[in-house]
Amino acid sequence: MRNQSKRRTIVIGLDGTPYSLLCKLTEQGACPNLSRLLSTGSLHEMKSSHPAVSSVAWTSFMTGTNPAKHGIFGFVDRYPNTYDIYYPNSKHIMSRTIWDILRDYNKRSIVINVPSTYPASEMNGILIAGFVAIDLVRATFPASVAPLLKEMDYKIDVSTELIHESKDRLLEDLFLTLEKRVHTILHFLKHETFNLFIGVLTETDRLHHFFWESHEESDEKYHRFFLDYYRIIDVFLGKVMEYVDDHTTLIILSDHGFCTLKHEVYINHWLREEGYLHFRTIPPKSLHALGEGSRAYCLDPGRIYLNLRGRERAGYVAPGDEYEHLRNMLISKLTKIKDPVTDTTIIDKVYKREEIYHGRYFDRAPDIIIEPKHGYDLKGALYHSTLLDKGIFTGMHTYDNAFVYINHTAVTKHPLEIVDVAATILASLDIPVPNEFDGTNFIQWN
Repeated sequence: MRNQSKRRTIVIGLDGTPYSLLCKLTEQGACPNLSRLLSTGSLHEMKSSHPAVSSVAWTSFMTGTNPAKHGIFGFVDRYPNTYDIYYPNSKHIMSRTIWDILRDYNKRSIVINVPSTYPASEMNGILIAGFVAIDLVRATFPASVAPLLKEMDYKIDVSTELIHESKDRLLEDLFLTLEKRVHTILHFLKHETFNLFIGVLTETDRLHHFFWESHEESDEKYHRFFLDYYRIIDVFLGKVMEYVDDHTTLIILSDHGFCTLKHEVYINHWLREEGYLHFRTIPPKSLHALGEGSRAYCLDPGRIYLNLRGRERAGYVAPGDEYEHLRNMLISKLTKIKDPVTDTTIIDKVYKREEIYHGRYFDRAPDIIIEPKHGYDLKGALYHSTLLDKGIFTGMHTYDNAFVYINHTAVTKHPLEIVDVAATILASLDIPVPNEFDGTNFIQWN
C-alpha cells in the first residue's frame, strides 16, 4: 500500500530533445546518470501535438487536452471571423492546468519555465513563466519571487539574436542560460515544499535549432560543445535524483522531436502559384491584404484555413460541397509537392481538422493540417519569393521522436502522446483524472 500523504512528483522537461538522441547519448556513455535512470525505469518514444510547436505541445501537456479544448492552435492564432492574428499567452488557455486541478485538492505546485505560462497566474505555490516571457515581474507568482530571481541573475531565455554576431557568442549564452536555469531549479527543489514540481530546460531546443549538425558530425567544430551541453544536463539530472525517494515519481519528457533541416517550405507561396491565394498588394503586410478570389491561406507551421464564406470576413468558398471539394483537392495536391533537387515528395501526411481536433473550440481549428517529412520545415510567412529556402536554423521540430521517461513500470496500450502525461501526473498523486482529459494514465504501480 502506497503512503498517499507523502506522494510527490517531479517533472523535468528537456524541450525538443529526441528519443533517438537520448538513446545515442546513453549508448555512447556520455550520460551516466541518465543511463542509471533508464536501468530502473521506463523510457518510451512519444508523439507531440499537431502542430509540433512548443506553445501547443506544452499547453497539451499542462492541460491533458487537445487544442480544440485548450484553445491554443499555434505560435500565432487568428481571432474568429477576422483576419487579425495574435500571439497566444496564458490568458488564452481555456482548459484547467494540472496545477489548477491540484489546488482544488490543497496540493502545492512549483512550476518553472514551462512555455505558454506567461503572464504568471495565481496558484497554490510558485510559478516562474517560460517562453515567451518578456518581463520578470509579470512572469512570477507570487510577486516576492521576482526579487530573488534578480539576485540570482536569472535569465528568462537564451539571447538567440547573438547568432548574428557569431556562433561562439550564441554558444556562450547557451551555456550561461543553462547554468542559471539549472541553478534556479535546484534552488527551489531544495528550499520549497511541494506535491508537484515541474522544471523545463528550453535551452535544449535553442541548442538544436542552431547546432543540430554539430551532434551528427563528429569532426564538426562544435561537436564537443554539443556533447558537453548534455553532460551538464546529465550532471543536473544526477542532482535531481537526490530528491527522489520511494515516495517520489520522476518524469522526464520532451515536447517534440528534432531532425536536420534541409529546407524551409513556404506554403503560401505554393498556394499563390497554384492560384488559391491572391493579394491586393505585394508584399502583403497582413491577411487583410487578401485579394478577391482567395480560397485558402496558411499560418505557421502548415495550418491551412479555407477562406470560408460566413466565417472569414471576405469569405469566398461556400460551405458544404464546395468546401469539401476544395479540401480534398488541396490534400491531393499537397501530398504531391516535390523537392526539385531530389525529386522526392516533402509532405508526409495531410489531415482534415476533424481527424485531429475535438472540443468546444473546434470552430477555431485550421481546416487542413500538414505534417512534413523530416527535413522540411513548413512556414506560414504570407509572402516569400520561392517555395524552398534555408535560413539560419540547422535543426527543426518533428511530430514523432519525442520521449517520456518515468521511474515506474509504464503501460503502453496505445502510442503515447504528450497529452497523456497530465493524466499520469495526476495518477501519480492519487488525483482523479477529469472527464475532459483526452490523455490517459500510463503508470502501472509495482
